[in-house]
Amino acid sequence: MRSLIVLSAALILLASCAASSPRESAERLVLSGPRFWTGDLQHPWADALVVEEGRIVAVLDRRAIGRELAGGGVVRQLPGAFAAPALADAHAHILGYGKSLDRVDLVGAASLEEVLERVRAFAAAHPGKGWILGRGWDQNDWPRHGWPDADRLEQVVPDRPCALSRIDGHALWVNRTALAIADIDGRTPDPPGGAIHRDPSGRPTGILIDNAEQLIESVIPPLSSEQRDAALEAAARALVAAGLATVHDMGVDRATWQAMVRLASAGRFPLRVFAYASAGGPLHRSLLESGPRSEGRLDLVGVKFYADGALGSRGARLSEPYSDQGDSRGLWVTDPATLRKSIGEALRAGLQPAVHAIGDEANRVVIDIFIEALADLPAPPSLPPRLEHAQILDPADIRRAARAGIVVSMQPTHATSDMPWVEQRLGAGRLAGAYAWKSFLDAGARLVFGSDFPVESIDPRRGLYAAVTRQDRRGRPPGGWLAEQRVDLATAFAAMTSAPAAAVGRQADLGRLVEGAACDLTVFAHDPFEQPPRKLLDNPVVATVIDGHVFLPPREGERAP
Repeated sequence: MRSLIVLSAALILLASCAASSPRESAERLVLSGPRFWTGDLQHPWADALVVEEGRIVAVLDRRAIGRELAGGGVVRQLPGAFAAPALADAHAHILGYGKSLDRVDLVGAASLEEVLERVRAFAAAHPGKGWILGRGWDQNDWPRHGWPDADRLEQVVPDRPCALSRIDGHALWVNRTALAIADIDGRTPDPPGGAIHRDPSGRPTGILIDNAEQLIESVIPPLSSEQRDAALEAAARALVAAGLATVHDMGVDRATWQAMVRLASAGRFPLRVFAYASAGGPLHRSLLESGPRSEGRLDLVGVKFYADGALGSRGARLSEPYSDQGDSRGLWVTDPATLRKSIGEALRAGLQPAVHAIGDEANRVVIDIFIEALADLPAPPSLPPRLEHAQILDPADIRRAARAGIVVSMQPTHATSDMPWVEQRLGAGRLAGAYAWKSFLDAGARLVFGSDFPVESIDPRRGLYAAVTRQDRRGRPPGGWLAEQRVDLATAFAAMTSAPAAAVGRQADLGRLVEGAACDLTVFAHDPFEQPPRKLLDNPVVATVIDGHVFLPPREGERAP
């Protein structure tokens, strides 16, 4: 389990409200030290930034620094050799990541036996009768790729309910005790958009797919207000330490939104967040009446919907059956008629619909719905609809999405995590539109990158590396998987800086280092443009700047406040 003690020491805040006097916060600062990659195509490089009240008021080359200092500017030397507009994660789950920090960590477990041993150790370290929760197992990484079952889990924790989420969050593995608490047995029907795995006799095996997960989740005790606050605060500290200043949070409820607002007002949540309400909840319904809302660095801009499930659990909706399970084409988590109605309502309310779509049929149908809904509007929306994940598409649908102006939100590390088994799921014939971010770019699409954490790591360097190499951390396969989909480093940075800002209508003041923009920076120890791509993973983030406030990693022996 990852340590909250380590995460609580993730950052030292040097120029925040808690560490600066009002006079210092209002100073005209000259930030220098690293080379600044501005993201501005006309002037891509700079040697210093002039900042007032968190805003960039001038972008300087070396010759202009002296003139600025003669006028009374105060120099602040940043560490590192390279600074970029602060990195944004355009698809993630902040509370989900925060919760994972205090649960059984199953990421990277190489076998069923290793998963069970981690659960056994966690149960021993956390005695009692409460639920054991965890996340991160992936049967595709085990020597035998079959699904686990409730009986093996019951042997490890026979006297407590246990629920373990698959790495993608679209399958839940539970023990017999949990099934009994939820009253799930052989007579329980599959819910719409979900599936309960059963043995030949009809007895549930302990695996619940997509909407069937809710049968268990409804009986797990909810987080207390204090637990929610602690999870969000721990997550924010870790994310800023990793170099992220902005997160597009996909699927928040009212309690989570209110907690972020409360923490931010108390100076305990420094992130810039663009949030999307979970479909069908009270927050979604209130937004249909009020429209988007803003609280400082926190913006509630849209609604997150699900079309289908995930490829790893065979819930992604395909136009033809799975190559390795010929009787299944996956699931509609939300039926298309409901999606069509809900997306139209969101657009008419000025909200940005963001729709999870992974399989080729799901993507085709969602693109159809977007095109129809946009045509019904009296004017183009202020924020265009978003296609989230877009993993498997017919190449013709890639071009249609681009022509329609749809934001395409993809996660580079999904490709490098999934590549060992994707062809087995789909067959070679469907790979032309698989994880095809370069094809989207070539078609003129609005492409943004994220990670989908906690499904993947919060570390944005891994996304940059995957985007430019299409390789795992060991450099496999040589040349990259489906290498024609690689992008250059500048394009990868743009997909994590200026493109996410434009996707939420903030291209004027976020995502680039230009006059009038917020001073948000991610600072690296080394210049990645002067190193081979394999060095991206080993290039430390040495500072993150948000609205001119500088966050540094702690020195050895120090702890963050």
